[in-house]
Parts: sequence; C-alpha cells; structure tokens
Amino acid sequence: VLRALDKQISQDVAYKQSQLRQKAIEEIFTSEESYLKQLELALKFFKRPLQDSKFILPNILKSVFDNLESVYNVNGELLNQLRQNGDDVATSFRTVAPFFKLYSVYAYDYRHGLNSLQELHKTNSKLDNFIKRQESRPEVGKKLSSLLIAPIQRIPRYRLLLKEVLSHTPQVHEHHSAILEALKEVEVATEHINSLVHEQENMLRLIELQKSLQGGKPTIVCPGRKLLKEGMLMKVSKSGRKAHMRYFVLLSDVLMYCKTINIVLAETNSLRCCCVLPLRKCSVQHVLGEKVFNITCHTLSLKLFSEEPRVSTDWVAAISQAIKQEQEDRSTLRRKSSARQPLWNKDLNSMTETLTPRKRKQNQNDIEDVSVQLHSPWKRNKVTSTSSSIKVLYQNPCTVNNEIILKRSGYFSSLKKAILNIGQSLQKYWFPIYTGRENLERSLMD
Repeated sequence: VLRALDKQISQDVAYKQSQLRQKAIEEIFTSEESYLKQLELALKFFKRPLQDSKFILPNILKSVFDNLESVYNVNGELLNQLRQNGDDVATSFRTVAPFFKLYSVYAYDYRHGLNSLQELHKTNSKLDNFIKRQESRPEVGKKLSSLLIAPIQRIPRYRLLLKEVLSHTPQVHEHHSAILEALKEVEVATEHINSLVHEQENMLRLIELQKSLQGGKPTIVCPGRKLLKEGMLMKVSKSGRKAHMRYFVLLSDVLMYCKTINIVLAETNSLRCCCVLPLRKCSVQHVLGEKVFNITCHTLSLKLFSEEPRVSTDWVAAISQAIKQEQEDRSTLRRKSSARQPLWNKDLNSMTETLTPRKRKQNQNDIEDVSVQLHSPWKRNKVTSTSSSIKVLYQNPCTVNNEIILKRSGYFSSLKKAILNIGQSLQKYWFPIYTGRENLERSLMD
C-alpha cells in the first residue's frame, strides 16, 4: 500500500511538473506573437508612412526604424522555428540566438533616438503632431516610445522564460541539456549587447569630456582607453590649511584632475586640466579615517577627501582596481616600465595626443656636415646626415689613436661602432697608399 502511495505521489509530482513546463512553453509562444505585433505596429503606422511622407526625419530616428525592421525579421524567424519545433524550444533558440547580437546596434540607437523623439515638439512641431495623430488611432492605441522600447525588454525576457522552462524540466528529460545550452547562448548574447552598449556610451562620454577640456588639451580619446569614474573631490593644498574642489576623471591608464571653469560641465571649455598621473606609477591608500585618502605618484602626493565616506571608499576601490589592471595589462604585453612622471598643465604641449611623451624628430636645420680630414691634400671625405650632437674630431691625421667624442653614445651606439670601423680601415689601408703617393711626387719633383 505504501509503495503504491509513493508511486501515486511521484506520478502527481511529475504530472504537475509537466503541466508547469507546458505552461512556460506556451508563454514563450504567446509572448513572442504579442511582441511581433508591437513591432508590426511601429513599422506599419510609423516607419512606412513617414518614409512616404514629406517629413524630414532625423537621421537617428531613421537608423532606429531601420534596425527595428532587422530585429523584426530575426524574431519572425524565431516564431517560425518555434512553430516548427513545437515543445523543443531549445532548438529554436539555438538556431536564432547568434542573430540576437543585432539588438546591440538597435539598443545603442534607441537611447539617442528616444532623446530625439522627445525633442520633436521643439525642433519639428509638424512631425511631432503627425506622430501624435498616429498614436491616437484605434489600431495603435500606444505611444511610439512604448513600442520602441519593446526590443530592449525582450532579450532579458527570453532569459527568464528559458529559466522557467528549465526549472520544470527534469534532468532525465531529453530536452534538458539542450535547454541549458540555449539558455547559455541567450546569456552570452545578452552580455554582448550590454557590453557593446556600455562601450558605446563610454566612448560618447569620453568625447563629451574632451569637448569640455579647455583648448581640447589633453586628448583623452584614443583606442583602448576607457572612462572608469568621474566626479568631484576636495583636494588639500600643500600647506594643509585649505581645500579646493577639483573634478577628477579616472581613465583606464591615467588619472586626471581639473579645475571647473563653468558650473555646467557639459559646455565647451568648462574644465581646465591641472595634472595627469600615470596609473602604473601610482599608489592609493586611506589616511586619517575613511573620508581621506592619499594618492602618490613619484614625488607627487595628493591628499583628497569627501564628506561622504562611501564616496571616498568607492574612489579608493576604483583607483586600486585600475592600477592593478594597468599593471597586469603591461605585464601581459611585456612592456618595459618607463620613468613617466605626473604631467602638469604647462607640459601638455610636450606630449602626444594620447598623453605619451613626444619623441624628438630630427629637423633638417639640426643636421650638419662633419668633415673628417685625411693626410692627403687631394682627398677629403664628407660624412652627411649626421646629427649635430655627434662631433668627430681628429687631433692628428697621422696618429693611430684618433679621438672620437660622442655626446649621445647610448642612442647612437651602432653608429659609433660603424665610425670606429671606418676609422680603423682608413688607418690600415688608406694612409700607406697616400704616403706612397706623396713619396712618389717628391721623387718626381726632384
């Protein structure tokens, strides 16, 4: 009797799990159909009428609608796959999941497109009125902004739906491993979308900061550089009696602090760069409690604080992590450590656009002709294109040991060797020849 009772309970649990699994699969179907209808409304009542009309649509909104149509095609294929495969939703998602990366382009344009849409009542009132008329139609009954946000919400929704199906699928089920793989692919696509959008927003913010810097110096926008943190901190003066508010910008390889010229930081020339510190030469630590911390870079020391301990703690954590990451990256790339020191505002002109030391270029005016006198009255060798920093002097043409003075021997070591070899060759072969000629001339004269 007990065995039969246990069997009945197990069957009831399995049946209940099966019902819940089926319900989760149906939710995927119904939500996908509803989602596609929203995209159809946006394309049918907004994109296509606007294309056929004489309205001048902002470029960003054109891009949003174009990307929306691409998303619609991808999800239309997903719905077809779901209908073909039935309960095997994993196969459908694994087939289409690689194309979900198209959402990243849409997600980035959507943020800027939404801002443009909200400003239409100021920039283009006729277009704004047309959109409002379309929104009020009985077939639509929704705002365009609520239709455009649907793709942004959809990918995270897939993640939740697949997790729900997986939770009601026993491990012995034939589709369990496939659902798990499909869930992983959707998560990878979600992370790719989020990271790409974050990188694009990060670069956009870097460009805005670049415009805010007085005179556009220094250039902080360069490949591979990321904005990690920014904000106001109090900087203690050298005397320790005063504190000044400064705007700090933490990048992936440098820390920059600026004076605020304008209260509105988004405006051009609102920040003046005071100093740039290379992170690989920096260290940071709390002093005098959690509010105050100290940044050391070579001989420079900055004492900073915030009235809120949490703000100071966040800055210390962010700077420490950035220093660690920069050192690891340089170790991986096997770069030699340089003697780069903090860069002050007056030195910005001596740096390249990416805040690295500017290499000295040879100017034609700096190049001199250096003559090497030989003993022969007819022969004079001329060595050209030699840096003026190298002076080759012969005290006595007939002596074996000629004095060669090199002011910059380190950089021109290879050139030094070449000159020494030439000198030895001249002494060994040319001098005897010219000495013989001179004796022959004397005999002829006699």
